[in-house]
Amino acid sequence: MYVRRGANSAESFGNRRFPYSFLLQTTCCATILFGSAQDVFAATAGIRHPAAEKGSSGSGQIPRHNKTPHAVRASTQAETVNVTGKSRTARKEAILQKTPSSATLMSAERLDRLGVQSTKQLARLTPNLYIPNNMPGYSVINYFIRGIGEIDPQGEPSVGTYIDGVYLPRNMGNMQELLDVENIQIDRGPVTSIGHQSEGGAVHINTIVPTNKRRVVVQTGYGTYNEWQVGVAASGAILKDKIYGSIAFDHHARDGVDHNYAVNKDTNNIDYTQARGKLRFTPNEDWDITLAFDGTVDGSTNRGVGNMLNYYKYGNYNPAFPKNNYSQAGFTGNVRYTISPHLTLFSITGIRGYDDKGMYDNFGDAYSRSSQQLYYKDRMYSEELRLHGDYGKLDFNVGAYFLYEDWFTNRNANNPYGTMTNNPADIRYMPVNAVIDQLNRNWAVYGEAHYHLTPTVTLTAGLRFNWENHSNSETLSYLAGGNHITTVANQLATLLSSSPQGGIAWTASGNKSWTQLLPKGAISWQARPNLMTYASISQGGKSAGYDFRAQSPGATGSLQASIPYKPEIVTTYEVGMKTDPLPGRIRFNGALFWNQFDDIQLTTLDPSSGLSRRFNAGKGHSVGAEIETFVKITKDLDFHYTASYLYSSLDKFKGNAARIALADGSLYNTTPYAGAPLPWSPRFQNAGSLTYHIPVSLPGTFVIGADVSFQTNLHTTSQANRQDRIPAQTYVNAMMSWTSPDKRWQLQVQGRNLLDHRYLQGTAFTQGRGVPIYYSGYYTDPRTIYATARFTL
Repeated sequence: MYVRRGANSAESFGNRRFPYSFLLQTTCCATILFGSAQDVFAATAGIRHPAAEKGSSGSGQIPRHNKTPHAVRASTQAETVNVTGKSRTARKEAILQKTPSSATLMSAERLDRLGVQSTKQLARLTPNLYIPNNMPGYSVINYFIRGIGEIDPQGEPSVGTYIDGVYLPRNMGNMQELLDVENIQIDRGPVTSIGHQSEGGAVHINTIVPTNKRRVVVQTGYGTYNEWQVGVAASGAILKDKIYGSIAFDHHARDGVDHNYAVNKDTNNIDYTQARGKLRFTPNEDWDITLAFDGTVDGSTNRGVGNMLNYYKYGNYNPAFPKNNYSQAGFTGNVRYTISPHLTLFSITGIRGYDDKGMYDNFGDAYSRSSQQLYYKDRMYSEELRLHGDYGKLDFNVGAYFLYEDWFTNRNANNPYGTMTNNPADIRYMPVNAVIDQLNRNWAVYGEAHYHLTPTVTLTAGLRFNWENHSNSETLSYLAGGNHITTVANQLATLLSSSPQGGIAWTASGNKSWTQLLPKGAISWQARPNLMTYASISQGGKSAGYDFRAQSPGATGSLQASIPYKPEIVTTYEVGMKTDPLPGRIRFNGALFWNQFDDIQLTTLDPSSGLSRRFNAGKGHSVGAEIETFVKITKDLDFHYTASYLYSSLDKFKGNAARIALADGSLYNTTPYAGAPLPWSPRFQNAGSLTYHIPVSLPGTFVIGADVSFQTNLHTTSQANRQDRIPAQTYVNAMMSWTSPDKRWQLQVQGRNLLDHRYLQGTAFTQGRGVPIYYSGYYTDPRTIYATARFTL
């Protein structure tokens, strides 16, 4: 570490004996000192002033300006602390080690070493992060952290996704491929001290910031199932020290790994294109402005569903082929303005929207029961203003946030009607068209202050106030009259009807507002320079709203559309430690936590109304532990290991639990019940990876690696039946790479799911008269081999 001293430099802190790692924290441009999510903006604001970026020299020294330097000024003007040769990601990782919350930072280099190409592959790389692999469409992903998540792609995420600081309001379209990603940060626990709150945690995707340094990457790859990819990324100075630009483009394709035998086409393929461009302006040392535009087109099929009652359970037999046409565009504006040596102002602007047209096969049923043809449209605008101040013993962040979202859907749905059996004479529908328009508005102000009580003890206090307003307007019309008898021949004609034919069933609307007050408190103790312990209490919230899938005919559906649900609140108690006993050689982080859930939001049968809808179903809790460690065993051998334990329970259910007897005598829960585990909460997860640099006398660098992960079984619904139980799973992956002596060329071969286990990922079970009608399943991809070639200039 190189420390540059000045009038207000590290010497000014000498009497307080702050370690230089602490000074690094106080100079971060979007200080993440005691709220790890606050560093989101750092990746886009830039860590150093551009005048320090001397091409590829890597000196990293920051010149003295005419203005009075200050030790804790925003890092773009830091005069006192500089880490020679360390990247922004390395500095951010050092900061996180001093942050009293559970978080993981994964650099682009580590992700590349493990062969991770997209955020879908983040599962099992960090403790207590679970990613269900049953989402419709390749560009859809959702995250569960410590048992907290949202399974519906149209629901508000419980674990937020933020791209360069901008919150994505739905699960659709938040999957990212990683060609221009600098690092990914995973926060575990409530996130409240940034723009939009997230009750369970956050996934921050920070893309590369263009600087004076030129960077060009060209990559291509090919693998089994005709998988191929081509991508290019370039960045550098347009006008040195003033204007910079970057662009990235990626196209990824693969044939389907499953087959629809009704129409003789493959399903579960990939056809994905993504692009991003940035312009960055630094007119002087006080201003740093970055404008980014991105777009995504996903033509991959929606999820192809297998029926476990068939002899070949992976095959699809629904004539309603799961086609997909998804497109998304976004703008991000990040501005940093240094007001004074003590104050820095940030602005984060997001404008995003997507359109999605497609057919959704939910059950793999030959009669297309519950299949849906739909059109989604989402338009979002958000603005955040954040002021960071640092006055020695006291530093703080205060901010204001606004989000406006218009979510619209036009959905044709084959709703079952009457007795559900497999006798063609009894297969009846009530096909409907639902037009739903929901407006969501969120206003928030927040503040978080950190007082350094002693050189080693820091107190944190924070508070967030949310005011949210939600409105819902819906019209439901018949596509055919009631008691419509379906056949394989006529069911598609009805589902694909372009206009309602049976008249309007009902209209409904609603409008309601809610407030949330979310406190936070923490204390941390830097017991030794490389050992920190902490304890914290924080609250997170998930927005209220109206059911976004109300499509039952008659008065029942009208009630579904007009009865709102309240916010869900999570209170998290956490203690933890972070230690680097041998810096650069050994790291060990661990945490214990307790989550208390109030007004849990579930989509299930509401016994109080007899409706199947989203409502506040009761109270629950989860308790767990997690560890994350890194050991550099030798100079050539690295070892990463993560492990987590999670116990969750629905402690109180609003209503009486109900169950029925199936024909085989077993009992089947039709509602949740007190004592049931929360869905998508594996009891144990662990993963270990080894990478080895082979010391051979050949030109270039040879590296081999392998990772093994395991998770225990879980339930996918709050009813917790054996039919929705996902079995325990073990995955083995491996890679081998060669890098040329000048580091410009890299060749890599990856083997994914080498055990070739097609594990069950999700289920849907429907019975009639006690007999299973269909029992659908979604599965992991089979074993694949994939090779890439990359050129970097």
